[in-house]
Amino acid sequence: MRPFALLLPLLFASACGPSSSVDEGLGVIQQLDTSEQGITAFVRSGQYTSWLAEPSVHDTRAPHGSKVRVFFNDVVARSLREGNAIHPVGSILVKELYEDDGKTLRGHALDVKVSEGAGKDTWIFYEGFGPTYANNYYGRAHSTCHGCHSDGQDYVTSPLP
Repeated sequence: MRPFALLLPLLFASACGPSSSVDEGLGVIQQLDTSEQGITAFVRSGQYTSWLAEPSVHDTRAPHGSKVRVFFNDVVARSLREGNAIHPVGSILVKELYEDDGKTLRGHALDVKVSEGAGKDTWIFYEGFGPTYANNYYGRAHSTCHGCHSDGQDYVTSPLP
């Protein structure tokens, strides 16, 4: 078999996966490397667990699965407390995604506000699942994510605990 024929399935699979597979190139915002690899490393490290959080894992009707827990960095928490219609750059939320048992962590979703103003293009959306975190949903105004998030206050659908 020709070497190119062996690579073709790999190229096709990566082109058709959920990820935009394009690094948004926005660098570091609030100590978060906003590349897909940077966000993956961040959520896997658990660095967000010191942030304000919902008290426990709970049922959700969101498309992220049946059980979740949300963490809010200080930037978005302050903005939500102040009732801002538009959140500032550096607002970050992490949603832990659990299996139906409410104990087994299966992945993460993360939203980071990357530019001033309103609209889906001001956010990078991410969702990835362990153990490999391959084929993540990632990108500015990601088409799979922004529709549901548009119902929120500047794309934030989770209330403060």
